[in-house]
Amino acid sequence: MIVINLLRRPLDNERRVRLRCKREFAAMMCVFLVMAIVCGFVRTDLDRSLVQLQTEKSQKMVELVEAKNKYAQFEMMNQQIVDLRNSGQEVLALAIQQRQPLQLLDAVSHSLDPLNIWLAKLDMENAKVTLMGFAQTRGQIVQFAQNLKRQELFQSVAVLETGKKTGEFSLYPFTMNLLLMSELNNVTPS
Repeated sequence: MIVINLLRRPLDNERRVRLRCKREFAAMMCVFLVMAIVCGFVRTDLDRSLVQLQTEKSQKMVELVEAKNKYAQFEMMNQQIVDLRNSGQEVLALAIQQRQPLQLLDAVSHSLDPLNIWLAKLDMENAKVTLMGFAQTRGQIVQFAQNLKRQELFQSVAVLETGKKTGEFSLYPFTMNLLLMSELNNVTPS
């Protein structure tokens, strides 16, 4: 008996189609696996980069805090420098203000004979100076005035009044007006 299989062709086609589907499925699986592996490597690399960037960020934050601290110290030192300069200028201004009275006292003390003339009062207002005191003789008052004129510190020296002897010690009271030079920076008492 002869058997004729009429369905044979469609079975071959069906096998071929199944085989082709399996191959395509295998190829798709291979592509999927390759894509999964590549994505895994990319993700690992990105995670590593993220960790590295976070580490750098934390280091930069520490550096930023240090920089802010240094800047704050720098600003504080600048403020101290400004304060010191202001204080220095104030001290210089006070020293300049003291120079004139010191030069005045120095000039008066060099011109004065302490055994014969005694000062009772010295008033200084700007460049005007008033001296009040006592002397044993009128000649000593004149000598004192001449000594003051030689000091080159005064524009004028004027004896306003000398009184008569007072008390039991025979002293002559006197009053002098002195006018200081306007520039005392280079004047030194002789």
